[in-house]
Amino acid sequence: MFIASTIQYKAVYGQPEKNREKLLELCYNAVKTDADIIILPEMCLTGYIWPHRDRLYKIAERADGETFAIFAEFCFKKDCYLAYGFAEYEDDKLYNSQNFIGPDGRLLLTYRKMHLFFADLLWAHPGNRGFQFVDTPIGRVGLGICMDLNFDDFVDFHIANKTEWLLFAANWLKEDIDVHAYWKKRFRNYRGTAFIANTFGHEYIIEFCGKTSVYESGEFTSIAPEEGNYILLSRHRRNSLI
Repeated sequence: MFIASTIQYKAVYGQPEKNREKLLELCYNAVKTDADIIILPEMCLTGYIWPHRDRLYKIAERADGETFAIFAEFCFKKDCYLAYGFAEYEDDKLYNSQNFIGPDGRLLLTYRKMHLFFADLLWAHPGNRGFQFVDTPIGRVGLGICMDLNFDDFVDFHIANKTEWLLFAANWLKEDIDVHAYWKKRFRNYRGTAFIANTFGHEYIIEFCGKTSVYESGEFTSIAPEEGNYILLSRHRRNSLI
């Protein structure tokens, strides 16, 4: 049995230092309730909509940069896993990426978003490492970012590889649809557990839908409100898909 903390968070636009401070506060609150794994949203250090690539490049980080060092120390100190979304630079390229850190402070995976939304295309290169998972003491863990869910190859990969825990970072838009019915349709035959960490509120003219959720064995078992920073706690046993 372990406890997951899927965190809904609205980034302070363009201020990574302030976001690190606020996110660490939320993470410390999560481990006060014995969370073993923490999932943070897509681009949670900077905000998501960047019409001018050069402005984002100035505050983007390497995968092993300052934010990783701070979160790695936290994971080691509190003996927990953590996944977070960020803008990654490598050479002159930017990626919409997600880091996954282990309880020993090691970087276990850096996933680069494969399927880009139109807002990503203003600054990001498509991921060049394919979809990813890693085996851990709590089971097989996979990563994913927002737009990936709209494409069959993402879920097919994790079904085929029997990913037990899918850490899904999102900045999912608010639209005139039942987002949970849509997510359920897109997960199709996936029978693991997906932790969907989303944001809320507005950036420019785009509004995000909140409703951070846990999807387990074909059903949504926990759902956060549409608005507000929120720590969604859930208890889980291994799915034993492997």
